[in-house]
Formats: sequence, C-alpha cells, structure tokens
Amino acid sequence: MKYTLIVREDDQSKMIAKKLEIKLNFAGHIQDTQKPEIVIFVGGDGSFLRSIQTFLSILDQVIFVGVHTGTLGFFCEFYAEQLDLLVKSIPQMRRQSIEYPLVELNLIGKKTSTFYAVNEVRVENPFHTFVTDVLIDDHHLQTFRGTGLIVASTLGSSAYNKSLGGALVDVATASLQLTEMATIQNNAYRSLGSSLVLDASRVLTFKGDFRKAIFGYDYLLVNPEENIEKVKVKTSKKTFRLFHQQQNPYFDTLKKTFVKNI
Repeated sequence: MKYTLIVREDDQSKMIAKKLEIKLNFAGHIQDTQKPEIVIFVGGDGSFLRSIQTFLSILDQVIFVGVHTGTLGFFCEFYAEQLDLLVKSIPQMRRQSIEYPLVELNLIGKKTSTFYAVNEVRVENPFHTFVTDVLIDDHHLQTFRGTGLIVASTLGSSAYNKSLGGALVDVATASLQLTEMATIQNNAYRSLGSSLVLDASRVLTFKGDFRKAIFGYDYLLVNPEENIEKVKVKTSKKTFRLFHQQQNPYFDTLKKTFVKNI
C-alpha cells in the first residue's frame, strides 16, 4: 500500500517515525507523499488535525491512523511499542476504519468562503462584547451576547467544547453542539447559558456585526478579505476515515483521559 507520514516536530516522534518507515518499507509498502492510501500521523491529536488539512482534497481516498507519542491522544490507536502491530494491521484498515463527517464553516459576504474542521469552529471577539442572532434551521433561537460561540462535532465534544463546560457525546451519536463562551446573563440580556446538543442535520446561522470577530476552525484562524454578513455552520458531506482497533473502545479512552489510568 502507498503511505505517508505526518510527524510532530520533536525528537521522540521523529525517531519513532524513522523506525516505522523502515518497517513499512521492509513489508513492501511504498511511500507516497502526494496520493497515499494510508496517512500515518505520529505525535498526537494536533498531528491528526494537521493531517486532515494536508489531505483535504483526497479524503475519500485515504485512511488515517495514529501513533501516540504525547500525553493524550483521542485519535491515536497505536503506541510506540506497537509499530509491528500497526504494520500487521494494514490489510484490515479499510475494513476496520470508521467514517466521520467534518464540520463545515461558511463565511458569507459578497462571496462565500468555506472551511472544514474535525473538532469545532469558533466565532468570537475577546476584546469587545460579541453580539449575534442565533438561528437553527432559519428559526431564531436567541440573541447572544458574550465572548463567542463554538459549534463542536461529536468527536470535538471532548476537546475545547468540554473545557467550556459542554457535554461529552458518545461517538456513535451524530450531533452538533452549540456552546457559549463567557455569556452575559442579567436582567437585561439572557441566553440559553448552557450547551445545546443538536441532531447532525441541523444548520446553525449567526447574524451580527462580524467586523472585529475572529473565526477559527480546529487549530487554524481565518482572516476574511471582506466584511462577513452571516455565518453558517453545518455537518459537511465531506468525510474522513479513521482506523480503530476493535480492542480499543471509546469509553476506555474517555476513562483513561478524564477519569484515571487503566
């Protein structure tokens, strides 16, 4: 199979990646940085997010699999001592991979710019009160006042969303989650004040003054070239495939990450 490596820039990750490259080549796999069939990210979740953006144009042709070299990693299935197991698992990877949708961010002005995220998209203003109308499927829900809003995917519920007090969502449940940042709650202004878990088919629209707003998706920021009139966020038709070992259930990952070592 054709493969490529996306490696975090630290000595440990580079060393492990080199060992893995030798094993893959010895097993007859071919390195291809342009059109790989398997993208192996070595590092952590950040390396995975970078891998998605790197191969955004060919996601339908690629399977992603991770080697964990950091402290935490929701998307990594293998540890450094499991490189032989990774190579051995390659023939089963397409069969054991799971398809996940991306979150789509549309910035609408005179033209529409579209961006894609694995975990979440953010609209915020850390300098002044951010005011926006929030619509769900074109039905007005509220006028939000605060620092900002994020919309998280099911996979992203355990990322920034959780840090803001949002809910953890089972990966088997297709959803979008709207979570508020530093919302204003008083007798004059009020919003939901809690996360809202929505069916993945919902479309969220934000309408307000975005001239000083910051738009983010995963680890990236957008600097619009024109005034934004409204923002739409929805589950994308664009998907990616991530390999999972059957003996590595999601709830073990949750327990190990947030409760205690197992």
